[in-house]
Amino acid sequence: MKTNADFIVFAVQQAKAAEAFGFTRNECCRNLKTALHQYWQNKTIGLHGQAHKRRIPRSKAAVGLPLDECVVEHVVPQMTLVNWLMELEPLTAKTVTELLTRCFTVMLVTKEEHAKLNASGLRSTMPEAWDGSDVFARYAAVGIQLP
Repeated sequence: MKTNADFIVFAVQQAKAAEAFGFTRNECCRNLKTALHQYWQNKTIGLHGQAHKRRIPRSKAAVGLPLDECVVEHVVPQMTLVNWLMELEPLTAKTVTELLTRCFTVMLVTKEEHAKLNASGLRSTMPEAWDGSDVFARYAAVGIQLP
C-alpha cells in the first residue's frame, strides 16, 4: 500500500523529469505543490482548507482573532520546501517524511503580520543567514511571536 510520502516522491520524480525536459522549476513543480497540499497538509497533518482553519496553530497576535482576520501561512515557504525536495538525495518516502515532519508547518498569522513578511522580502524565502534549524526564523526576523 502506498503512503502519502510515496505520492510526494512520485510527484518529485515527475517534476525532475519535467525540469530535465526544459520546463522551469516553477512550471514543473505545480503538481508537486498540489501533492504537498493534498498528501501532506490534508491527509498527513489534517490542516487543509477552511474546515480545519480553527485547529491551525496561531501566532501570539492571532490568538482570539476571528478567522477572517487571519492568514494561513507556511512557516517554511512552500517553494523552499519544493527546492529541498527537488535536491533531496536519496529521494525515498523515508527521507521525504523526515524532511516534511521537521519543516512543513502551517500557522495562522494576522493580516498585518503577513504584510510584514511581504514587506521584508521574506514572503517566499527564509532569511539569508538561516542555518536550517529554526523553522520559525522568518517569524523571528519580522517580530512575529509564537504563543
